[in-house]
This record gives sequence, structure tokens and C-alpha cells, in this order.
Amino acid sequence: MPAITPKPICSKVPTLLCMASEATLRELCQHWSRRHCWKATMGIACLGDDGFRTNAKRPVMRELDALPMAAWDLIDLKPYREIWMRAHGHWAINLATTRGCPFKCNWCAKPIYGNRYNSRSPEHVADEVAWLSAHHAPDRIWFADDIFGLKPGWVQGYRDALRERGLHIPYKIQSRVDLLLEGDAIDALVASGLEEAWVGAESGSQRILDAMDKGTTVEQIREATRLLQSKGVRVGFFLQFGYLGETDEDIAKTIAMVDELMPDDIGVSVSYPLPGTKFHEKVKAELDTKANWTDSDDLALLFRSTHRPAFYKRLHRYVHKRFRRKQALMALRGKGEGVLRALSAAYYVPAAAIDSVRLQRLARN
Repeated sequence: MPAITPKPICSKVPTLLCMASEATLRELCQHWSRRHCWKATMGIACLGDDGFRTNAKRPVMRELDALPMAAWDLIDLKPYREIWMRAHGHWAINLATTRGCPFKCNWCAKPIYGNRYNSRSPEHVADEVAWLSAHHAPDRIWFADDIFGLKPGWVQGYRDALRERGLHIPYKIQSRVDLLLEGDAIDALVASGLEEAWVGAESGSQRILDAMDKGTTVEQIREATRLLQSKGVRVGFFLQFGYLGETDEDIAKTIAMVDELMPDDIGVSVSYPLPGTKFHEKVKAELDTKANWTDSDDLALLFRSTHRPAFYKRLHRYVHKRFRRKQALMALRGKGEGVLRALSAAYYVPAAAIDSVRLQRLARN
């Protein structure tokens, strides 16, 4: 959370950083309201006259149902609704059902919860969805979890909890292809309103997925995508280029995977060495002065890979334009969405061709 500068009680403390959960903030507020010394509170770091100090960490909260529902009544949601309606034509509200991620992709940083994964119960989530439906009537829910419904039986429980409350609200999630293929997970998700699923596809090269410690396969990406789309669920791919050791052949495999599977949307990034990750340890000697987002933009490759950073910036544009070009051509053949999508071919066909030429020049250089 942002730095807080309370009125000094024990001594002058210009900066306070709360590094734990709701329990820490509640305890701090109790100390401040009673004008007690708060500097020994677990889970905080603070800067005072005696220098910077970090207190003992507070245990991670495991029973998330113990938390009360968020105080939605204290927020004026009307301007949010208006902006959503203008931008998207529908009204969506974000919710979170979990904290953490137990998987070990070696480029993923987990400074707060580590590899822990704690979840609210399906009933707890359904109660909040019911309250929001009654008071704010969102058209969709955007579940912001890193991984939605990981625990065995959770998505089935959520489906049943919604049915008991007579609810069916479309929603969007992030998940993993291997989890989606477990049992009747996709059927249960669809039955409870799943409309769009974003998955960390990352690469079409199994060699790169293995190097990332991703724990998934290209075949699972293929199977999950086809199954989701066959049931009317939109699929989004997170793609990542420039991972250590990635070759032109690996890049070509990722582009070919997108061409073959044609997800409904894509998000493209470059491999980013976040401190505290195994990936960062592998490349930190090459980072030089550009070691974080303060010194670079989010598409700047900070370490030595197969190509220079300019190549990956152009690759980002090319992959997007190539993808939009195919969507437009499919729409022209009556296999895609709408007239506007078809008309966009007039832009994306030449734009993708131009970026392809520029990309080839950068590769040669």
C-alpha cells in the first residue's frame, strides 16, 4: 500500500510502509487512535530518527473467509460505471477470490505471499457477487486472481453456490491450461458464467516453456484453447518473447501457434528479470544500470538475448498486427466478428507486411 505519514506519536517518523495485511493496518489504527506507541507493530517497515527498521513479518492470513466483505457502500461506483459503459458498452466490477500462487515459473516474482495459495470459499464469493448484483447490477465480473479456482472442487462449488442464489453473471478469469483440463473444470466454469479466460501460453516452443519451469505443454495450450472456444468462451493468450536462449526458431513456433489456434486476444511482453526470481539471478550480471522499470519501459529487454532490444519492440508490434490482420481476413470470409473487423484489413494487411520487412532488417543487423 502507499506510504502513510501519520501524526508522530513516539518520535518523528517521516515515512511508514505497511508491509502486511489487514491485521497490521487494524493494529496500527488502534495504536494511533489510542495514542499508543506503534513502532513494534508486526509487519511494518519505518524510517525514523533511528534509521530504517523492518519489524518481524506477520503470519500470512490463511482463513480469508474471516475477512468481512469489502465496504462497497463507501465507494461511489457511479463514475466507474459511466467510464466502463463509454469504453466497453458494459459494466464490469473486479473481485479477487484468492491470494498467492503455488506454481514456480522462474520469472515470476512473489514478494508478498511467496508460493502460498489461500482462497475464499465459493459460498463467500457467491455472497459478495449476490450483494453486488442486488446493489450495483454489474453486467460482468472480472476476477483478478492470478489463478482462479485452483483448489480441487472449487469451481464446481462456485457453480452450485450461484445456482442456489439464482445468479448467473458472466465473468472473466486468468488460469493455467493444465488446470482447465482437469476433470469437468471447463464445464463447471461455463455453467457458472465463464465468458473469457486468459492463460499464460507464453511460448509455442516446448523447450522455452521447460526452461521457464512453466509446467505446461504446447499440447495442453492447444487442447484447452479448442475446448474453451468450442463452448463459446473467449480465450486470451499472454505471450512472452526474449527469454534466455530463445532462438529465431522458438519465436517462429510461438507465432505459428497463434496462427494455428487463433485466440480471441493476445497480450505480448518481453521476458523481464524481476528481483528475487531465479531468472533474475541468471541474468543480473548483464543488467548494468538498467535494473528496473524506473530506468526502462516495459518492452525494453534488459539482458543479452538473441537479438537487440529494438528487435523485440518491433516484434511486439509485428505479432499484434499479424494477429489483427488474420482476424480481419477471417471476418472478410465470414468467419469472424463484424463489419468493422473486416474493414480493418485495409490497415493491418499492409501494416503487418511493413513491420515484417523492418523486423527482418533488425534481425540481420
